[in-house]
Amino acid sequence: MNMPSITPRVTALGLFGAVAVLTASCGGSSGSASGGSAAGLPSTASVTIPKADRFEPFLLEIAPGGTVTFTNEDADAHTVVSMPTDPVDFKLLVEPGKSAKVTFSQPGIYGYYCDAHSSYDRTTGLIKANKGADAYPISMYGIILVAGDALPLSAGKAKIVMPDADRFLPLSVAVKQGTQVTWTNLDSDAHTVLTDPGVSVQFKFVVPANGNASFSFDKPGIYPYYCDAHSTWNPELKRVQARPGSSEYPAAMEGVVFVLA
Repeated sequence: MNMPSITPRVTALGLFGAVAVLTASCGGSSGSASGGSAAGLPSTASVTIPKADRFEPFLLEIAPGGTVTFTNEDADAHTVVSMPTDPVDFKLLVEPGKSAKVTFSQPGIYGYYCDAHSSYDRTTGLIKANKGADAYPISMYGIILVAGDALPLSAGKAKIVMPDADRFLPLSVAVKQGTQVTWTNLDSDAHTVLTDPGVSVQFKFVVPANGNASFSFDKPGIYPYYCDAHSTWNPELKRVQARPGSSEYPAAMEGVVFVLA
């Protein structure tokens, strides 16, 4: 079993949104709160690499000090590499038929990817699938939220931006229950915000060019979403994939809101 070396990092907020304390939408003020409740969250979790270049599940929540086990059921070796915006650095190799573990002691949002089958784009902060990967154009990456008293959260109001490109900025945010999130579209194209199938609370709305739209998250949970004008749902792999011609292809126009009590 491979055990990674973990190096703490002090980092500014990046494009990925490692821990997002967001500015207000126009006309309001945004507060911040600490202490994303870990009540009810597991202390152990498992991520499987099936016989394809992807991680299942894509999204996880875990208590501080929790351990995630990555099990490789594929015939190829895979890596699990932290994002540059993560609170700590880690990298491990998971050989075929083997497992490796990471313990997350510091609260935050951790993005990770396999650098054998996907690449980190430093300009956008997105993970992009390598051509030839089994699930192309779906990127081989995942996101883990580690809750706890030290986790800063947006409270009241929060903002996500669509810049002059087919992506959401930041990609992932953590907010307090009851927070109103506003999507502001700075692009010349209209975009949609649509929850993935299976999410407990479903919504869909259009954000016009140079416009905005808001939604209040009253129920704790994980809310992955995407723009169905520039991405599509793959029902077989249960992941969002980019539409050819989108500006960030092969990276999908997707995001996630973690809502904590």
